[in-house]
Amino acid sequence: MDKELLLEEAFAFFSLSPESSPESIKERYHALAKKYHPDSGEFTSPVLFQELQRYHEILLEWQAVGLSVSNSQSKNSNERSEKKKDSSDSKAVFSKYKAAKELETNAILRYYERTKNQPLILKGEENPALLELRKELLPVRKELEEIAIQKPPSIWSKDARDSLKRISVWWD
Repeated sequence: MDKELLLEEAFAFFSLSPESSPESIKERYHALAKKYHPDSGEFTSPVLFQELQRYHEILLEWQAVGLSVSNSQSKNSNERSEKKKDSSDSKAVFSKYKAAKELETNAILRYYERTKNQPLILKGEENPALLELRKELLPVRKELEEIAIQKPPSIWSKDARDSLKRISVWWD
């Protein structure tokens, strides 16, 4: 079971808050032990006393580590929001990358359709289809450069740089 959830349950069982002092936890433990002990308390079943022991151990462990529910929750909340932000950032970069690659592929396919059975001429003035391809690839270059420059830690950044190298042949 999740330690945070167990810690929250322990505080609820003790009717205390995460800001409670070690002394108040100790006092509350002794009061509940008297109440729940099967030999001397109000209850004859050992179940509640065993739960008390279990929750007391959880609270002692958290005290020893120096953590609180609120610190843990805010830390985990920050971690979750960072992961969510990273994930949405990564999805946005991937979407941008994917759209650029689709534009690139379609532009090159159109180029080859326009130049069927013709030799490959990389001089624009001699090849109007190449001029058209370059015009179609300009937005692709812009998107890929943006990914490569603005999102260097992204896994798509390396692919964007590789794609930029590949399409640069159409200008050389």
